[in-house]
Amino acid sequence: MSSLAFPRGSARRRAGFGSLPDVFSRSGVDVLLAVALMALAVALLAFLPTAFNVDSWLALVAGREVWQSGLPHHEVLISMSHGATWIDQQWLSQLAMYALYRLGGLGLVGVANTVLFAGAVAGAVVGARKLGAPARAVLLSFLLCAGLIVYSHEVRTQEFAMPLFVAVAYLLASDSRAPSRRVYWCLPILVLWGNLHGSVTLGALLVALRGATMAWERRKLLLTSARQWRRPLTLALGAPLCVLATPYGVSILTYYRTMFFDGSVMKNVTEWQPITSVTVLAVVFFVTAAIAVWAIARHRSRTTLWEQLALLVLAAGSVDVIRNLLFFGLFALMILPVALGMGTRAESNGQSAIRGRGAINALLAGTALAAVLVGVFVTMVRPASTIELHYQRTPILRIVENATRADPSLKVLTDVRFADWLLWRDQALSGRIANDARWELLTPAQINGLQDLFGVSGTNWKQGAHGYRLLVLDKKYEPAAAQAFMAEPGSRVLYDDGERLVILRSAREAG
Repeated sequence: MSSLAFPRGSARRRAGFGSLPDVFSRSGVDVLLAVALMALAVALLAFLPTAFNVDSWLALVAGREVWQSGLPHHEVLISMSHGATWIDQQWLSQLAMYALYRLGGLGLVGVANTVLFAGAVAGAVVGARKLGAPARAVLLSFLLCAGLIVYSHEVRTQEFAMPLFVAVAYLLASDSRAPSRRVYWCLPILVLWGNLHGSVTLGALLVALRGATMAWERRKLLLTSARQWRRPLTLALGAPLCVLATPYGVSILTYYRTMFFDGSVMKNVTEWQPITSVTVLAVVFFVTAAIAVWAIARHRSRTTLWEQLALLVLAAGSVDVIRNLLFFGLFALMILPVALGMGTRAESNGQSAIRGRGAINALLAGTALAAVLVGVFVTMVRPASTIELHYQRTPILRIVENATRADPSLKVLTDVRFADWLLWRDQALSGRIANDARWELLTPAQINGLQDLFGVSGTNWKQGAHGYRLLVLDKKYEPAAAQAFMAEPGSRVLYDDGERLVILRSAREAG
């Protein structure tokens, strides 16, 4: 029987049966990383009401449309583009968000968003560690990259793409170090991603880039063996084809052409503008990018050719378009600590924290986990109004509903901050609201007309409001338009809380 007894003392620890404090004491920096990740989750849950915004309501509205009527092909929600072709690239993530709402309301939608967001960040941290990055370097990189990542914390379909980006990035980074057939998993991931969010084009670019770097690495073998072409070509040519694997087929290219090459959309949507349009964010980005370039140049052997090129591609994409910053931040969190190194002798021996701190680390981790669980519970039981009405106001909804039901011909022109929320709360408004957050459905002339309208710019600035009698405006963002329409002959102010405004125009002025 004595041979079956657990080892004692140092022998017991060597056998891997140390107490919980011992486990924490041997990985102190990793515990701090775990605590930081859980703190991120708690912060996301605490500020959840501010994360529900324009794109949140758009996703729920579109998801409901898919749930009730199937995959959309023609626009039915807004009047300015009513009947036009609607290619709903994000249909699957929108459907998932609406399904979550039906299961657990806005609270579950918010919790799921937090899980996807924090889970992706955690995946990047784990990926960095598996690629050989020391825990200290990962912790420093987390502090550098957190601001770039958290900037995109809004509840939206983009969160569904975050774990997929991390998975693809890790598979490609691993393959660039030790080629394996596992890299083929990137292709089915791209297919799923292509039905969730438009950032799949970024993932496809990284996969194709891996095909190109693999061909370069095998350049001598390619001349002597046709078999060596198989994997580079599969990745380089298969990646863009995966983007087309949607119910819309090749028609999806129309959506991407509009989003990437329509100057009107890029000019009028903040997240499609260059990084320099947000000064503080630009400073954080350029500091992080400079540190990454310095670390890679100083120890080039620590990173692979694909990792170096991918980081440059994502950095260039972020300079050009703000919304790419999230993916640069996630990738930098995975690769930057590998380039930095910063490992200590104690860490290399598996002892990153001095003995005796195990109990403190365990307490920190336990407290952070408890805070996460409390945050989830509070989010799930809190009234939906505390989430939904952070910015919106129920009197606005009530006034719009009463006015449009009293006059079936009445159409509504609203600030984009209210459009999709109104559509979400009153499905009867479908087809009666001028436009919403889907700028890609509008023509350049319509977009410019709305910009002139809200900015009261030009002699024909009111043309964009032709046919719309009920206006929902925000004095903070459209002060000139609010003042002008309040002074319009025959107009009546139906609601004014000092910031938000509902105006009923005369039939004569609305034309």
